[in-house]
Amino acid sequence: MTSKKYLLLFMTTIIILAGCTNQKILERTSLTTLIGYDPAEDDKITVTAAIRQINPELESKVEIQSATADTSRGARTKIELKTSRKIGAGQLRVVLYGEEIAKSGIEDSIHQLKMNPEISNGIYLAVVEGKSNSLIENKYKNITDIGQHIFQLIDHNIDQNHALSPTLHEVNRDYTSELADYSLPILKKEGEYIEISGIAFFQSAKMVGRLPSEDSLYLKMIRNNFKGGSLEMVLPSSTFESTSATSSEEIKIGLDSINSSKKIKLIDKTVPEFNLTITLDSRLIAVPVGLHEEEKKVLKNLEKAINKKMESEINRIIRYSQEVNSDIFRFGERYKAEVRKANIDREKWHEMYPEMKVNVTVKTHIVRDGVFH
Repeated sequence: MTSKKYLLLFMTTIIILAGCTNQKILERTSLTTLIGYDPAEDDKITVTAAIRQINPELESKVEIQSATADTSRGARTKIELKTSRKIGAGQLRVVLYGEEIAKSGIEDSIHQLKMNPEISNGIYLAVVEGKSNSLIENKYKNITDIGQHIFQLIDHNIDQNHALSPTLHEVNRDYTSELADYSLPILKKEGEYIEISGIAFFQSAKMVGRLPSEDSLYLKMIRNNFKGGSLEMVLPSSTFESTSATSSEEIKIGLDSINSSKKIKLIDKTVPEFNLTITLDSRLIAVPVGLHEEEKKVLKNLEKAINKKMESEINRIIRYSQEVNSDIFRFGERYKAEVRKANIDREKWHEMYPEMKVNVTVKTHIVRDGVFH
């Protein structure tokens, strides 16, 4: 019994001491939640950091520090000189790249991030329209911790299928792949808010193109299977020519609960040529007044019109990726997997990719809806 009491006393003491140690460490440490990179004059680089300071009462505030040097390491050293506490990178959530530096290349940054043992490979990477420091340093009425806010903004839109996931792990995987390229979300300061405004296409660590954020769901259809997306689209009024809803030349509809699956098959290795089939189950949530009166006559025409519209949009996006020569859809990896002893590397694939042909077929099934009864 006595030995159990001593053991209990020993464990209690350890826990108390550990708690005191953690508090002292927090009192002496600043936590970086966000870092932004921008080019400066004379080939220098400007690093801007959002740093969370924690006081002895465990209350926190966020301060913004910026410095310019020949390298990002030198800039971070200058930021250290401005603070009274050690700056830790273990709470880093997001790394931002100004548009100019993204176009010149972010290879060195990715290498440094993945080699830092403090940094999680789950952090998000993103591009900023213009300069990242102008977005980070801006005073926002409703944003107290900009690092956490941007992390949650990206995370939420990934969950809602409005953005592609841009973690360090995923970017590094595609970058080190022999044949694949990658994309990053583009952020924009819009008044008192920050929004995801587009998708940046990269090739060999350089930004080579962009599409609007509204195209994100189509990109996800090409890349992955997913559940739970939503989409608005405009269809020609001729789709419903037998109904009373033909007063306009265009009809706006909304789809929700979209479950998407894809199949891709190489049918000609010389071109190369692929068949891409995308199957969608979705719920119709918005149509013009009058369509519910003739459900049986409308549904088949509606599904055909949705298929045609989506095929057109997906073809447009694939063609654009070929124009900027950025294979974010990993067609090259698929080609190598299906062609035995394929003697192909990144350089060779980027010669072939602009000439690639993809036959897109979309099959939509409206499984349930809130419009027809």
